[in-house]
Amino acid sequence: RALRKRRLDLAKESGKPAYTVFADRTLIELALARPASPEAMSQCHGVGTRKLERYGEAFLKVIAEAG
Repeated sequence: RALRKRRLDLAKESGKPAYTVFADRTLIELALARPASPEAMSQCHGVGTRKLERYGEAFLKVIAEAG
C-alpha cells in the first residue's frame, strides 16, 4: 500500500498517470523482493536505468521504512 501511495504522489508531482511511474506488476515484485540497493532493485521487472535514477531512491526508502 505504501508503494502505491508513493507511486501516486510521484505521478501527481510530474502530472503523469501513475502507471507511467511503475506498473502494478513492478510494485508487486518490489513488495515481494524487498530490494535494499539500487542494484537489487534493477533486477525487478520494469525497473530500467532511467526509472531507477528517477524513482529508485524514493522507492527504496519506502521499502526500508516498511521494515
